[in-house]
Amino acid sequence: MLDAAETIVIETGAAGLTFGSLASAAQVPKASIQSAFGSREALMDAVLDRWLAREQTRFDTELANRTSDRDRMLAHIRITAELTREESISGAALMAALAGSGLAETSFKGWYRARAGTLEATTSEARVLRIAFLAAEGAYYLRNLFSFPMSDRLWHEIFDDLHMYAEHGQATVHGAGEGAEPEQ
Repeated sequence: MLDAAETIVIETGAAGLTFGSLASAAQVPKASIQSAFGSREALMDAVLDRWLAREQTRFDTELANRTSDRDRMLAHIRITAELTREESISGAALMAALAGSGLAETSFKGWYRARAGTLEATTSEARVLRIAFLAAEGAYYLRNLFSFPMSDRLWHEIFDDLHMYAEHGQATVHGAGEGAEPEQ
């Protein structure tokens, strides 16, 4: 059922995820969906928890046994850059749908705490890492929640810059000489 629910969210957005649409897609009685989840919000929360758990596994794998704040930020930037368009849209749609409901507040806080800690920054390195993290999240939401036009090439260029900034405190220059016109 959760596989079918994710497919619905990817194809139609979170608004398209109803007991009826899921029953049809999963080829089970609507009463079974209602019995399993109780409410539409609980269904969306289950799909979001699954998405967050999958992302946490990716994060933990990327991080391996490294524990520094820099390693956490670099891992977050790398795996965010590598998300498929479908994974990104699904996650953003679910987060947006649940953000106002308060149902996923604990899930969001735990997930973000694992990625970014408290966002407190007492050193210049911590400030650079905080900026890189917030910029990565901003790019993610611009592209996937607000449908800001961003090609895959531009997406990866932005995340290359963020990775370089988090690692060295500076961004890269992508084929543009000094004084070159910005890309349109």
